[in-house]
Amino acid sequence: MTHTAMRQELKAFYWNNNNIDRAREFAARCFAILDELATPELSVMEQKLLQYRVIAREFDPVIFPHCPFYYEPGTMTSVSDGARYAKGSNFIQASGWVYQRNQQVFQDQNPALWERTQAQKRELLYLICGPYNDVSQHFNFNNRPILEGGLKSVYEKAQAALAETTDPQEREFLQGVMEGMRILRTCAERFADKAVAMLAGEKDPEARENLERIAATARRVPWEAPKTLYEALNTLAFMRKFVGALEGVGPNTFGRVDVDLLHFYKADLEAGRLTREEARGLIGRFLVMWDCHYDHDMTMVGYADHELENTYTLGGCDGEGNPVWNDLTQFFLQATREEEVIFPKIKCRFSSESPKAYLDEINRAVIAGTSTILYQNDEATISALLGTGRSLADARDYAISGCWGIADNGSEKYDHGSYLNLLKPFEFALHNLRDKMEATGLDLEAYDGCGSFDEFYAITIRNIRKLFETRLDTTRRGGQVWHKADALPIFSSTLRDCMEKRQDYTLGGGKYRDDYLLCFGLPNIVDSLLAIRKLVYESGKYTLEEYLAAVRANWQGAEELRREAIATTGFGDGGEESTAMGARFQGDLYAIASSIPGTYGGRVHIGHLTYTEIRWWGEKTLATPDGRVSGDYFSQGLTPSRLKKIPSVTDVIRTLAGMDASTMGANNVVNIILPSTRMDLNLCEAFLRSVAKSAIMSLQLNCTTREQLLDAQKKPEQYPNLIVRVCGFSARFTSLSLQWQQEVLSRNFYE
Repeated sequence: MTHTAMRQELKAFYWNNNNIDRAREFAARCFAILDELATPELSVMEQKLLQYRVIAREFDPVIFPHCPFYYEPGTMTSVSDGARYAKGSNFIQASGWVYQRNQQVFQDQNPALWERTQAQKRELLYLICGPYNDVSQHFNFNNRPILEGGLKSVYEKAQAALAETTDPQEREFLQGVMEGMRILRTCAERFADKAVAMLAGEKDPEARENLERIAATARRVPWEAPKTLYEALNTLAFMRKFVGALEGVGPNTFGRVDVDLLHFYKADLEAGRLTREEARGLIGRFLVMWDCHYDHDMTMVGYADHELENTYTLGGCDGEGNPVWNDLTQFFLQATREEEVIFPKIKCRFSSESPKAYLDEINRAVIAGTSTILYQNDEATISALLGTGRSLADARDYAISGCWGIADNGSEKYDHGSYLNLLKPFEFALHNLRDKMEATGLDLEAYDGCGSFDEFYAITIRNIRKLFETRLDTTRRGGQVWHKADALPIFSSTLRDCMEKRQDYTLGGGKYRDDYLLCFGLPNIVDSLLAIRKLVYESGKYTLEEYLAAVRANWQGAEELRREAIATTGFGDGGEESTAMGARFQGDLYAIASSIPGTYGGRVHIGHLTYTEIRWWGEKTLATPDGRVSGDYFSQGLTPSRLKKIPSVTDVIRTLAGMDASTMGANNVVNIILPSTRMDLNLCEAFLRSVAKSAIMSLQLNCTTREQLLDAQKKPEQYPNLIVRVCGFSARFTSLSLQWQQEVLSRNFYE
C-alpha cells in the first residue's frame, strides 16, 4: 500500500514553515488571552487549568480526509514531541505559558547554586533537560488506564478519591485531574464537529468513509474505553498529541503495542469487524501518519535534527516470561519495512529464547541496509531492572522510550537525558585545569607524582565520586521547587500511585523517585588506565611525567608513545586484562552511585549512554591517555573506542559478557557494524542469541560496509534507502551532513 493521497495531505501540512508560523501565532494569541485572564492569587494548578481551557477553546482541529485518525490539534510544530519549547524554532509554544510564567523560581530560590550549576553545564560536566530537573522531555505517559477504561474511568477514580479527602492540596490535585479529563473529552468532541462540517462538501468516497468514522467515534473515544483496534490506535495518537498540546511535556512512547492492543485485534477478528489484512493496513496508516511529520531528506547538521522522540516497543516476554510474538508484532514490523517508515522509532526486545520467526522478521530490513530498529536485550535488561529493586512482573513488562530509556510501564517519570561526563574530571585532573575546577566548584586531585598505578586509579575514582556528588546535589538542592513552576495533572493522572497518594508528580507522586545517571567515557577511561599501567608502571618505559607531558601537548612530539598507547590492550578486545579492568571500573562506579542517596529519597542508578555529545562534547575535550587527540570523538556508551581496530565482534561480546548488567539500571548502548556482504538471516539470528548472553542492553546494529558508505557519498541517488543508526535515532545516510557521515565512517567495522 502506498497511501498516496494520505501522504500528500500530511506532507502538505507538516513539510513547510507554515506549521511553525501557525504554532507561533497560536502561542501568541493564547498568551495574550491568558495574560489578560490571569490574576495574582491563582495557584500554579489553577494557572494550569486556565491554560488547558484557553488552548482547548482556541485550537482548530486538523483532520486529513484521507487519514482515518483524529489527533492533530495544530498548536505545535511538526517536529515537536510535545515539549513546550519549539525545537529548532526558538519560541515557547502555547502549552508553555504556566512554566514560562513561573520558571524564575528555580533561579530565585538560590542564586549561588544557580550560577554554579550554569558553570558546570557550560563546562560540560553533565546535561539536564531543564534547570535542575528534566521538566519537558522523556515523559512516558501511561496509556493503559485510558485503553482499559477511557478518560471516564480516570475521572471517576479522581472523583471517588475527592470524596474521601479534606486536604486542600489533595483536593486541588484531584479536581485538576477531573477537569483535565473533561477538557480532553471536549477536545475529542470538537473533532467530531469538524468531521461533520467537512462531510457537507466532501465527495471522495474514501475521504467520506474516514470523516463518517471520525464523526461517529470522536464523540465517544477516548472518553469511553476503545472497543476496536482502530479506536485503540486512535487513543494512542490522540493522547500523544494532546498531552503535549495541553500539558507542555513530551510523551515519548506508545508502550508495548503488540501486548496492549492484542485483545482489541482479537475481538475485531472474532466479531468479523476486521480481517488480518485490514488490520495490517490500519497499522500501516498509523505508522505512515507519524512518519510524514518531517522530511527524511533534510540534512542533519545540528544536535537532534532527525529526532522526534516517538517510540513503541515490540516483542520481549509476557508476565510469565514467555516470548511475545503475535500477529500485531508481525504487522508492525512488516508495515515498517514495506512502508519504509523511520518514525516512530521501533524498539525490539529479544532474548536467547526468542522465536526464530520473530528474529528473522526484525532482521530482514537491517541486513538489507535499513537500520531503523533498536535491539533491546531482555536478559540483560530484566537483570538490570531487578537490580534497581523492581518486581519481576514490572521488570518483565518494561518498554523502551526516547532514545534508549528503560521504563517499566507507568510507574515513574524517568530522566533519560541526564548525561554525566566521566571524562571531565579526568580531563581537569590530567591537564591541571585549575581555572575550570574553580569555576565549577570541583576540587580535584592531580595525578602528578603518583607512585603506583593503584594510587593513580584511586585518584580517578575519588575525582569521579566528586562529580557524582555535585551532580546529585544540584537537583537535591535546586529541584524541589518544580511544583512552584508547573503542575502536571494530566500526566500524573495515569502514573501509578499519583492518584493513590493524591499528589501531582511534581509534588512527589509516582511509585518510584529514583535518579538515573547516564555516564559516558567508560571505554576511553578504561583504555587510558590500561595504557598508563602498561607503559608507565609495568614496563617502566616511560615515566608518568613523560606520559602526562605527552597528553598535555596533545601528543605533539610523542607520536611513538601515542602509537604504543593505542596498541595496548583495550576495552572490547576480549582480553582478560581489558575485561577485568572494565568490570572493575564499572563496579566502582556502581559502588559510588549506591552509596549516595537519591535526590528524592530513592536510589541512584547508572548506565552508559551517549547521544550526539560523542561529537559535540568530544570537540571540546582535550587529549586523553588512550591516544585520543583533542577534539576527537568519544566512545558511545559501552562501544569500544574507534582507536582500537578490533577485528572480531566476538571479542566485543566476550568483553561485555564479563560485565554485570545488574549494576546498570539506567541501561547501556553498544554500536556494532557488521558486513552486509556476509550477513544473512541465520548469521544475524546466531549473533543476536550470543549478544543475549552478554551485558549488552541496547544494541545499535548496522549492516553495511565502509565501501558501500563511501559509494553512497559519491552517488547518493543510488542509495535512497540506506538507513543507518546514528545515535538514539536512525536517518538516511545520504541525509547526514559530511561531518556526520564521517562520524559513521570512523566507527569500527567488524568481520
